[in-house]
Amino acid sequence: MPRTADAVATTLDAAAKLSPTPGYINGGDYGQWYIEAGPELLRALSQLALAHGSDTLAARLERLSNPLCMEPLDDVLMPGTMPQRWCGTPVKEAGDPCAQHTPEHAARLGRCTWVGSDTEWTVSARRICRDAPAAGDDRCPEHAAYCRVVKRDKKVCNRRNCTVPKHQEAAAGR
Repeated sequence: MPRTADAVATTLDAAAKLSPTPGYINGGDYGQWYIEAGPELLRALSQLALAHGSDTLAARLERLSNPLCMEPLDDVLMPGTMPQRWCGTPVKEAGDPCAQHTPEHAARLGRCTWVGSDTEWTVSARRICRDAPAAGDDRCPEHAAYCRVVKRDKKVCNRRNCTVPKHQEAAAGR
């Protein structure tokens, strides 16, 4: 168990490094700025909680200091609102989904099964589309327009409203 004096010193050292950060949207509006509790501060707070005898809080802070799956768990997301519940499962890289929130599991979760393309930003391509599938389809109306044909190079075409005749024939024969 860490000594309380050491835990306090480590926490204060981490807190001294805090500074305001602009929000993701409207960074020019200072009401949108925040102070991020980075991994170093969260681990220091975890040690302080452990030294204070709060094992539960220490474990929670330690978990929060690692990259987490931030997939929203709310059934309905209204435009312009933030989800109230998040997954929070530890992941290897910040921004990645956990194994249960990849496009391969989207159908089980009642979400669009589109998997993105190789040319897209890698994190967004691994995220589940948050929209529900259209009636009679496994994709939402927006992503249903992307070609699903697997080309000779083993990659999915993924062109929006694809006009390649062989791809159209394959899609019609689904």
